[in-house]
Amino acid sequence: MLKKIATAAVHLLFFAGVVAIAAYWSVRIFTPVPTAAPPPLLPPPLRDPDAAAAARMFGKVEAAPTAVATNVQAVGAFAAGKSSSAILAVDGRPARVFLVGQEVAPGLRLAAIEADVVVLDSPGGRQEVRLPPRPAVAISGGAPAPNFTRDGNTLSAPTSTGAPAVAPRAAPPPAAPSPPPQAPPGTAPQTQ
Repeated sequence: MLKKIATAAVHLLFFAGVVAIAAYWSVRIFTPVPTAAPPPLLPPPLRDPDAAAAARMFGKVEAAPTAVATNVQAVGAFAAGKSSSAILAVDGRPARVFLVGQEVAPGLRLAAIEADVVVLDSPGGRQEVRLPPRPAVAISGGAPAPNFTRDGNTLSAPTSTGAPAVAPRAAPPPAAPSPPPQAPPGTAPQTQ
């Protein structure tokens, strides 16, 4: 009987070993491959603290002063009531078109367009920017531009026929033929 118990114990031991090996390899096969951890996120860049937010944090309620652009140049304007617009160059940047009511710069808004000025609203009050002078328009004209023709009150543009815009110059007249060479005096001309 002891022999039967010893044989059963050996079989049980081998069976436990096979189960352990099968469990090890099934865990090895069916477990997903570990991936590398993603790189840590970079901290946000440091910025200057907002003066208004810092003032409010310590109990100051009044609004912080805003910087208003003072270098505004008017290039031109189109006055059409509520659809008016102005061409403005702000702080040396290229000129842009702004509609009435649109913000030109932080704290500066286009309020109105009048005959010779553009009116801007800012927290400090209204600011007027003069428009450039209008070019003078000649009503009675002098001589028309080259290649234009005038017939009474009608001015006609040149036709595009492929001809050059500048009239071709006349060829210089041919030079007079030079006289035939003369024989020196004292010799008679030979005849044949």
